[in-house]
Amino acid sequence: MARPFRFSRHLAFALAGMLALAGCSNLPTKPSGLDSSDLGTTVTSGSSAGILGLDPQTSVTSTATTTRTIVGLLGGTVTAGDFTVVIPPGAILGTAAVTVTQPDRSHSVVQLGIAPASSNKFLLPVLLVANARVMDRSLLAVAYISYFNPATGQWERMPASSVSLLNLTVTTPLWHFSTYRVESGGKAGW
Repeated sequence: MARPFRFSRHLAFALAGMLALAGCSNLPTKPSGLDSSDLGTTVTSGSSAGILGLDPQTSVTSTATTTRTIVGLLGGTVTAGDFTVVIPPGAILGTAAVTVTQPDRSHSVVQLGIAPASSNKFLLPVLLVANARVMDRSLLAVAYISYFNPATGQWERMPASSVSLLNLTVTTPLWHFSTYRVESGGKAGW
Protein backbone atom coordinates (compact mmCIF):
# COMPACT_ATOMS: atom_id res chain seq x y z
CA MET A 1 0.00 0.00 0.00
CA ALA A 2 2.87 2.41 0.59
CA ARG A 3 4.05 2.18 -3.04
CA PRO A 4 0.92 3.80 -4.64
CA PHE A 5 1.16 6.64 -2.12
CA ARG A 6 4.79 7.31 -3.12
CA PHE A 7 3.85 7.31 -6.80
CA SER A 8 1.08 9.83 -6.14
CA ARG A 9 3.41 12.06 -4.13
CA HIS A 10 6.09 11.98 -6.84
CA LEU A 11 3.52 12.69 -9.53
CA ALA A 12 2.13 15.62 -7.53
CA PHE A 13 5.62 17.08 -7.05
CA ALA A 14 6.41 16.68 -10.76
CA LEU A 15 3.19 18.43 -11.82
CA ALA A 16 3.70 21.21 -9.27
CA GLY A 17 7.23 21.72 -10.58
CA MET A 18 6.05 21.94 -14.19
CA LEU A 19 3.36 24.46 -13.26
CA ALA A 20 5.87 26.54 -11.33
CA LEU A 21 8.22 26.61 -14.33
CA ALA A 22 5.45 27.49 -16.77
CA GLY A 23 3.75 30.13 -14.65
CA CYS A 24 0.07 30.87 -15.04
CA SER A 25 0.39 33.69 -17.56
CA ASN A 26 0.07 31.20 -20.42
CA LEU A 27 -3.13 29.60 -19.20
CA PRO A 28 -6.35 30.41 -21.07
CA THR A 29 -7.93 31.27 -17.71
CA LYS A 30 -5.36 33.92 -16.76
CA PRO A 31 -6.86 37.16 -15.50
CA SER A 32 -7.36 39.86 -18.09
CA GLY A 33 -5.81 43.25 -17.73
CA LEU A 34 -2.28 44.55 -17.85
CA ASP A 35 0.31 42.41 -16.13
CA SER A 36 3.99 41.63 -16.61
CA SER A 37 3.21 39.05 -19.32
CA ASP A 38 1.69 41.82 -21.45
CA LEU A 39 5.09 43.45 -21.77
CA GLY A 40 5.63 41.25 -24.84
CA THR A 41 3.00 43.29 -26.68
CA THR A 42 4.26 45.99 -28.99
CA VAL A 43 2.07 48.54 -30.67
CA THR A 44 3.84 50.81 -33.12
CA SER A 45 2.73 53.55 -35.43
CA GLY A 46 4.27 54.58 -38.67
CA SER A 47 3.39 56.70 -41.63
CA SER A 48 4.39 56.95 -45.25
CA ALA A 49 2.24 60.04 -45.69
CA GLY A 50 5.15 62.39 -46.37
CA ILE A 51 6.43 60.17 -49.16
CA LEU A 52 2.99 59.75 -50.71
CA GLY A 53 2.00 63.39 -50.27
CA LEU A 54 -1.03 62.50 -48.13
CA ASP A 55 -2.39 64.06 -44.99
CA PRO A 56 -0.41 62.40 -42.14
CA GLN A 57 -3.52 62.34 -39.94
CA THR A 58 -5.37 60.02 -42.30
CA SER A 59 -2.60 57.59 -43.20
CA VAL A 60 -1.09 56.56 -39.87
CA THR A 61 -0.91 52.80 -39.49
CA SER A 62 -0.71 50.91 -36.27
CA THR A 63 0.92 47.49 -35.88
CA ALA A 64 0.21 45.12 -32.99
CA THR A 65 2.57 42.24 -32.19
CA THR A 66 2.68 39.83 -29.27
CA THR A 67 5.07 36.94 -28.69
CA ARG A 68 4.53 34.50 -25.83
CA THR A 69 6.16 31.28 -24.78
CA ILE A 70 3.60 28.47 -24.76
CA VAL A 71 4.12 25.23 -22.86
CA GLY A 72 2.48 22.53 -24.97
CA LEU A 73 1.21 20.58 -21.96
CA LEU A 74 -0.65 23.66 -20.68
CA GLY A 75 -1.66 25.46 -23.88
CA GLY A 76 -2.44 29.17 -23.75
CA THR A 77 -3.61 32.24 -25.62
CA VAL A 78 -1.81 34.96 -27.54
CA THR A 79 -3.57 38.19 -28.57
CA ALA A 80 -2.43 41.07 -30.76
CA GLY A 81 -4.74 43.71 -32.15
CA ASP A 82 -8.05 42.17 -33.21
CA PHE A 83 -6.79 38.57 -33.28
CA THR A 84 -6.44 35.88 -30.61
CA VAL A 85 -4.93 32.43 -30.98
CA VAL A 86 -6.18 29.81 -28.50
CA ILE A 87 -3.81 26.85 -28.19
CA PRO A 88 -5.38 23.91 -26.37
CA PRO A 89 -3.27 21.75 -24.05
CA GLY A 90 -1.48 19.08 -26.09
CA ALA A 91 -1.67 20.88 -29.45
CA ILE A 92 2.11 21.29 -29.54
CA LEU A 93 4.93 19.24 -28.09
CA GLY A 94 7.39 20.91 -25.75
CA THR A 95 7.66 24.67 -25.58
CA ALA A 96 7.31 27.14 -28.44
CA ALA A 97 7.35 30.90 -28.97
CA VAL A 98 4.09 31.96 -30.63
CA THR A 99 3.89 35.34 -32.39
CA VAL A 100 0.68 37.06 -33.47
CA THR A 101 1.09 40.18 -35.65
CA GLN A 102 -1.60 42.41 -37.09
CA PRO A 103 0.51 44.54 -39.47
CA ASP A 104 -2.15 47.24 -39.86
CA ARG A 105 -4.92 47.55 -37.25
CA SER A 106 -7.23 49.04 -39.88
CA HIS A 107 -7.05 45.84 -42.00
CA SER A 108 -8.27 42.36 -41.15
CA VAL A 109 -4.97 40.54 -41.84
CA VAL A 110 -2.94 38.59 -39.25
CA GLN A 111 0.42 36.87 -39.51
CA LEU A 112 0.96 33.92 -37.18
CA GLY A 113 4.37 32.47 -36.42
CA ILE A 114 5.85 29.80 -34.18
CA ALA A 115 9.40 28.87 -33.22
CA PRO A 116 10.82 26.35 -33.51
CA ALA A 117 9.41 25.81 -37.01
CA SER A 118 9.04 22.09 -36.27
CA SER A 119 6.11 23.03 -33.98
CA ASN A 120 4.11 24.42 -36.93
CA LYS A 121 2.02 21.27 -37.35
CA PHE A 122 -0.47 20.90 -34.54
CA LEU A 123 -1.59 17.68 -32.89
CA LEU A 124 -4.96 19.29 -32.10
CA PRO A 125 -6.55 22.22 -33.93
CA VAL A 126 -5.65 25.70 -32.68
CA LEU A 127 -8.43 28.29 -32.74
CA LEU A 128 -8.01 31.66 -34.46
CA VAL A 129 -10.53 34.23 -33.21
CA ALA A 130 -10.98 37.58 -34.99
CA ASN A 131 -12.73 40.39 -33.13
CA ALA A 132 -14.95 41.82 -35.89
CA ARG A 133 -16.77 44.48 -33.87
CA VAL A 134 -15.96 47.14 -36.50
CA MET A 135 -17.54 45.18 -39.37
CA ASP A 136 -20.96 46.06 -40.69
CA ARG A 137 -23.38 43.49 -39.21
CA SER A 138 -24.72 42.45 -42.61
CA LEU A 139 -21.16 41.71 -43.78
CA LEU A 140 -20.28 39.99 -40.51
CA ALA A 141 -23.18 37.59 -40.95
CA VAL A 142 -21.51 36.12 -44.06
CA ALA A 143 -17.87 36.61 -43.02
CA TYR A 144 -15.21 33.88 -42.97
CA ILE A 145 -11.45 33.52 -42.52
CA SER A 146 -9.15 32.90 -45.49
CA TYR A 147 -5.60 31.60 -45.68
CA PHE A 148 -2.98 33.06 -48.02
CA ASN A 149 -1.53 30.16 -50.01
CA PRO A 150 2.00 31.21 -50.99
CA ALA A 151 2.21 28.42 -53.59
CA THR A 152 -0.71 29.85 -55.60
CA GLY A 153 -0.57 33.48 -54.46
CA GLN A 154 -4.32 33.26 -53.72
CA TRP A 155 -6.51 33.62 -50.65
CA GLU A 156 -8.33 30.35 -49.88
CA ARG A 157 -11.43 30.14 -47.72
CA MET A 158 -11.08 28.17 -44.48
CA PRO A 159 -14.00 25.72 -44.70
CA ALA A 160 -14.68 25.51 -40.96
CA SER A 161 -14.99 29.26 -40.30
CA SER A 162 -17.87 30.33 -38.10
CA VAL A 163 -19.41 33.65 -37.05
CA SER A 164 -20.80 34.67 -33.68
CA LEU A 165 -23.15 37.62 -34.10
CA LEU A 166 -23.54 37.70 -30.31
CA ASN A 167 -19.78 38.04 -29.65
CA LEU A 168 -19.02 39.82 -32.97
CA THR A 169 -16.26 37.32 -33.80
CA VAL A 170 -15.19 35.13 -36.68
CA THR A 171 -13.33 31.92 -35.79
CA THR A 172 -11.65 29.02 -37.53
CA PRO A 173 -9.61 26.00 -36.43
CA LEU A 174 -6.02 25.91 -37.69
CA TRP A 175 -3.60 23.05 -38.24
CA HIS A 176 -0.63 25.35 -38.95
CA PHE A 177 0.32 29.03 -38.76
CA SER A 178 0.57 31.31 -41.76
CA THR A 179 -1.13 34.54 -42.92
CA TYR A 180 -4.91 34.80 -42.52
CA ARG A 181 -7.60 37.45 -43.02
CA VAL A 182 -11.29 38.00 -42.40
CA GLU A 183 -13.30 38.24 -45.63
CA SER A 184 -16.88 38.87 -46.58
CA GLY A 185 -18.06 38.39 -50.14
CA GLY A 186 -14.53 37.79 -51.42
CA LYS A 187 -13.16 41.08 -50.06
CA ALA A 188 -11.07 41.72 -46.95
CA GLY A 189 -13.18 42.42 -43.87
CA TRP A 190 -12.75 45.82 -42.34
